[in-house]
Amino acid sequence: MQEFAGAHILPPTARALSDTLFGNSPYLARLAQQMPEFACEVLRGQRPALMQAILRDMESIRPKEESRAQLAGYLRRKKAETALVLAAEDVGGTASLEDITHGLSAFADAAVQLGLAHLVAERRAKGEIGTPDGTPDMVDPTYDDPSGYFILALGKHGGRELNYSSDIDLVALYDPARVRYDGRKTAGDAMIRLTQDLIALLDQRTADGYVFRVDLRLRPDPGATPVAISTHAAESYYQSSALNWERSAMIKARFIAGDRQAAAEYLDHLGSWIWRRTIDFAALADISALKDQVHSHFGQTDKTFAGYDVKLGPGGIREIEFFAQINQLLHGGRRPALRSRETLVTLQTLVTEGLLPETTARDLTAAYYFLRMLEHRLQMIADEQTHRLPEDRNGLDHVAGFAGFTDAGALESALGHHTRIVRSHFDDLMPDSANSGAEPAFSPDALEATLRDLGFEDPAGSAERIAIWRRGRYRALKTQRARELLDCCLAPLTEALSMTAAPSAALVRFDSWLGQLPSGVQIFSLFQANPNLFRLVARIMGLAPALAETLAKQPGLWDTVLDPEFFAPIEDETVLETRLSTMFERAADYQDMLDAVRHFVGEHRFRIGVHMLEGLADVRECGTALARVADVALKLLIPRVEDSFTEKFGRIRGGGLAVLAMGKYGGRELTHTSDLDLVFLYHVPLADPSSAAIQSDGPKPLGPSQYYSRLVQQVVTAITALTPAGRLFEVDTRLRPSGAQGPLVVTLKTFADYYRSAAWMWEHMALTRARLILAPDSMAGPLNNTILSVLTCQHDGPALLLAVADMRAKLAENTRASQDWAVKHGRGGLVDIEFICQYLMLRDGENTRALFTPSISDCLKGLAQHGILARDTAEALDKAYWLQSNIQAILRLSFGETIPGTDSDLPPGLREILCHATGLKTFDDLKQALSRSQGIVYSIFQQLITVPAGDLQTPHSDGQPTNGENT
Repeated sequence: MQEFAGAHILPPTARALSDTLFGNSPYLARLAQQMPEFACEVLRGQRPALMQAILRDMESIRPKEESRAQLAGYLRRKKAETALVLAAEDVGGTASLEDITHGLSAFADAAVQLGLAHLVAERRAKGEIGTPDGTPDMVDPTYDDPSGYFILALGKHGGRELNYSSDIDLVALYDPARVRYDGRKTAGDAMIRLTQDLIALLDQRTADGYVFRVDLRLRPDPGATPVAISTHAAESYYQSSALNWERSAMIKARFIAGDRQAAAEYLDHLGSWIWRRTIDFAALADISALKDQVHSHFGQTDKTFAGYDVKLGPGGIREIEFFAQINQLLHGGRRPALRSRETLVTLQTLVTEGLLPETTARDLTAAYYFLRMLEHRLQMIADEQTHRLPEDRNGLDHVAGFAGFTDAGALESALGHHTRIVRSHFDDLMPDSANSGAEPAFSPDALEATLRDLGFEDPAGSAERIAIWRRGRYRALKTQRARELLDCCLAPLTEALSMTAAPSAALVRFDSWLGQLPSGVQIFSLFQANPNLFRLVARIMGLAPALAETLAKQPGLWDTVLDPEFFAPIEDETVLETRLSTMFERAADYQDMLDAVRHFVGEHRFRIGVHMLEGLADVRECGTALARVADVALKLLIPRVEDSFTEKFGRIRGGGLAVLAMGKYGGRELTHTSDLDLVFLYHVPLADPSSAAIQSDGPKPLGPSQYYSRLVQQVVTAITALTPAGRLFEVDTRLRPSGAQGPLVVTLKTFADYYRSAAWMWEHMALTRARLILAPDSMAGPLNNTILSVLTCQHDGPALLLAVADMRAKLAENTRASQDWAVKHGRGGLVDIEFICQYLMLRDGENTRALFTPSISDCLKGLAQHGILARDTAEALDKAYWLQSNIQAILRLSFGETIPGTDSDLPPGLREILCHATGLKTFDDLKQALSRSQGIVYSIFQQLITVPAGDLQTPHSDGQPTNGENT
């Protein structure tokens, strides 16, 4: 080196470094002889700059005319330069372990990137792979190639922890939807060949050596899959068939080359499989199996010095790595900070997160530095992927000297110190699976902290409830077997509940249901045998309080889930009527009948809610089904209530009761929290129904007004009364004539007179959604005719327009619906669409009677059909109406009447349901669609109502409003 340096005198430290490097490593000495000028530069000490120059050169654009052989030679020369620079940095003590491993990993990344860029460019030049716009004409290793093919680094390479003579663990994947292949074979064949060529470029030994040995055995199912597989096949394998160690291996998966976006999507999809939010039993089994695998490796040798394996031996590098990975598997699902790919970073984060004593992390870190240093010295000697110390004394003395020790005894003492400490910490991490009994999902002492980490808003209260379960306070948990089964379900239960808006509140609902169960063994065994059912009950408790309340009152409803017809569409009205009639026939008395109809409605409401939660039916189907169930319940219940009423008060000859559905019930658009808007009317066959001469024929006779008032009160009570089976429906009767100030039930004549002479304009608008659900034959025809005649009477156009605009303005002021998710009253929301329809029906209904329908969607179709609205406008309103109705229905299933204030109030599980229900891919897409639809609706409302109403109110030159003084 001195002779070659010539005029460039080497510094005094160069001789000692040269002796250490080239006197101990024949491999490094051979490299120095092959490139003496570069070796002199290394000895002069400008090594960081040299390493940066190597990496910059590797990222530079290469000529497209360069052959594969020329590129192979270039890569191997750069690898030799890297080996010299980093060996000198390592042995000279001028760089940290992290600098060395990061440098080796960065070069490996650059080598794969350059090799792949060259091979893809070759295929593009041949026309085999499509060339998107913007693709460089030269070989650019930094180009973010949208080819659909990508390389992941795993193992030490993925963690940027490559050792000095390490293999690189690669996984080659491609997304079939992204690959643009124009060759004669299949895209899969092309990607396999591309991978084989890349391996050859890096792995084959030539006169210049090799770049890296490549190991592809960490790909999914390596014994049965080609060297490149599709992302779909890989995801399917991981989610269904992956072994214990594969989940741990994927912690270190890192994109290094190819299509960055495709790789990001792939890794994102696997995130939930790798990072589980709770310590479920599958995770514990994985961890235990990982530890057993480590011990099985260690069992191959009991050597502690001569022949010791610094990687796999007791207290070696692998135990430190597994210590970190086990803690990542345990806690990384809830603590994203622990998802590092680097062992030392993970150990320090465990300290920061309060999960590991600082002394333990310090011990393991010191041992890791020592063992990795020793590993590097072993590999530098002959560039061999070895981890074993020599067996003979001369060899041990050689390694000891290279590592900076006076002799083998000093090295043995240091090695024993570190490995004993590592083994002790590793053994304390968790007991061997063979010796451990069934452990609870959560330690009772750590339960509250665990629930807090999961996001429970009341972790102390939730922990106390779980403690009560474990003590067997409930009837369903009296047996040891039931408590054991429950304990097995706690981890997935709390994980599922933690994804809801209010986990503690959801747990309270689960507690209420659990307290009602007669037995726990059967239900929890069922959960274990059918994990989807367990997920379903957790989603119900956490995401659908209305359903949870029904389930708590009727725990037997859960049995219906096992019915083969449970997930089928709700039956037609005839089938439902037959079913409820049979239940009524079996009722022992009036109270039994009330409970029977509650069970009937509760079962079907629960079933419909599950259909909505699981995406089996959209809001139209669910709203119609809920209305159909309500219709059947009222049609069969009210006559039986009347029969009970007649036992005391008799009947009025020829009289009859009619029931009108209004609002969402009238439009067959019920949600799970909807009240039933009802209007009651009665009819008697005399000109003067209030005459004292007309009375009922029972033991306690009543006149018509009093008779029907009491009857309706009893009907409302039968519907709303809280019985052991719960409440049937809430009822709102404020849409009756004169509202809350008027009588509960009126005659048909009073109804007609009121709407023709005294009703407010908003009452006419509300009447557009009236639907007759129950009436005697003699009353049905006249009532429908009355409603139609009221709606089709001539309305003063300007007065109607101003009234609608004024009502909307007042409603907006009173509701102040500023929340993003206020889809009913918000600007451009459901109310605006309803007002548009109701205004146009009343405005044009006199000449177009066919417009009148309680269904908003049908109304919009009619408005378009008759040319009152442009077809594209009607379709836009209809699309917006159902988008927002879907959102409203699902939010009410979860929040009741409460409107979530911000996006953060919507848990991930609910966001997924919303996206699925609306057919949108992501939550951001949903928000944008909602904002866009509300903007369209508001614009149409402005054009049809707000602006024309404003024009009417603008004074003319004479100071009079354009609509006249009597508006």
